[in-house]
Parts: sequence; C-alpha cells; structure tokens
Amino acid sequence: MFLGSVIYDKRRSMHLTQTELAADVCTQNTISKIEKHNISPTVNILTKLCLKLELSLNDVFSDFSSNSTSEEESILDALEKDLLLDNTDDISEKLSMLHSKLSDVDLKQVNLIKGALEYNNADYDNSLFTLDKVLQLTKSDVYDIYTLLTYLYKGMNYMKQGHKDRAQYYFEMIESATKENLQIANANEIELIYICKSLAGAYIELKIFDKAWEYCIKGIELAKGKHTTYFVDSLNYYASESIENDESKSQEYRELRDAAYYFAKFTNDTKLLDKMV
Repeated sequence: MFLGSVIYDKRRSMHLTQTELAADVCTQNTISKIEKHNISPTVNILTKLCLKLELSLNDVFSDFSSNSTSEEESILDALEKDLLLDNTDDISEKLSMLHSKLSDVDLKQVNLIKGALEYNNADYDNSLFTLDKVLQLTKSDVYDIYTLLTYLYKGMNYMKQGHKDRAQYYFEMIESATKENLQIANANEIELIYICKSLAGAYIELKIFDKAWEYCIKGIELAKGKHTTYFVDSLNYYASESIENDESKSQEYRELRDAAYYFAKFTNDTKLLDKMV
C-alpha cells in the first residue's frame, strides 16, 4: 500500500480532517499532496504524522523508502545524519518507533545509532556492549563503514574512560583501513568527513599532532571534492591546533584559525565559537 493511502485510511478511521491532521505539522495542502501520492514527506513531517495517527515508522517505513525521491533520505539514514551532526534531541523517540522486523543491514545502523547515543549520554558500558553487536553483524569487516564508525565510537568511549592505549588501538584500526584512500563502498561523505574530524580531535587530545594534521587535510580535501561544508569548521580548527607550536607555520596557523572561525559563524557552531573566544 502506498504511503499516502496508509495516511489517508488512518486519518479517516480517526475521523480527522486534513486540516486537523496538518495542525502543528505542516499545511493542509501538504497532507492533500501526500495522500494523492504527489509528494513524499520529509522525515520530520512523517514522524509527526505517525505520532498523531498512532502509527509506527515501520508501518510506513518500507513504502516511504521505496517511493522517496533522490533528494530524500531513508528514515535510518536521516537519524544517523542527525546523530553525526549532533542533532540528537528526539532520535531515541524516532528510533523506538522502528520496532518490527529489520534486515541485518538495518540492524547494523540501528545498533550503531543506539551505541553512539549511549556514548553521548556517558553510558559507556552499555555503549560498548551495543557497539559490539554492530561488529557481530559486520563481522569486523574494515571495509564496512559501520565497522569503522563502531571502532571510532569505541575509541572515543575508551578516551572518555581514560584508557588511551585502548582508544589508540581502535583509531589505528581505522588508520589501516583508510591509509590508501577514503573510498569505503557503503559510506557517504558525512560519515567519512565525521571520521576525519573525530580522529583529528582525538589525536589533538593525545598530542599526536602529525596524525591530527593528516586527518584534517584528508577531511578538508574530501569536503572540497564533495562541495560540502560538513565539519569544515572543526577540521580547520584542529588543523590550526596541530601546528600551533610550529613557529615556521605561524601564517598558516592564522589562516586556518580564521577559516575555522568564519565557517563556525556560517554554520552557527556555538560550541566551537566558544572554544575560540
């Protein structure tokens, strides 16, 4: 059944008009277009509609994924993107709505998101346990992006707990897989640039400045090649940090610092701006 038909049937069964369903979600015209199969809703609109209609995302998930346009993302991809961009406020609520059967590929992504959320909440033991589920599903294949993201979060997890040697072990696993290039078959640019940014930040903390510089440059070059500004503010900031004590690079340091500041202003990255005050 088409997504629009699911929404139409459920709305009618709850005796709601299109205007009533649209309230605080979107316009009545948007509801009309969705029900007529003229457009697919954004992830945020779809989530709000599901809540109002007492549907789970899984009730409409497969249809939404197969009928979305090339400009739209699957539910899980959108949740992962929010996670990496630190927009985590309602991810758990949305994730809990995907409660039916999921493929192994979906489960890799779901457990990665759950483990990362547990890490963000400083629930480190549960985070490591959940992340190990990802590795069971990927069979620790280092050419699977979910293996690399899991290694990254496990490394950052151990960093938070003060186990720097363990952290570095996982970071080196990522290094080995990306030594030649950053071409991972099932990865997108946000995931790859996020890995570069996070590794650079970790190596700054570990005072391994040459590796921090290496991943900053890799991330900046990848962002340029993909014509995106994801994490470019942090990459420029970490790059400047990695050469701060090199007097021969004082001009480059200032240029990188300025670039970090202006990109942070452009993206309204208040956390980074506060660091630079």
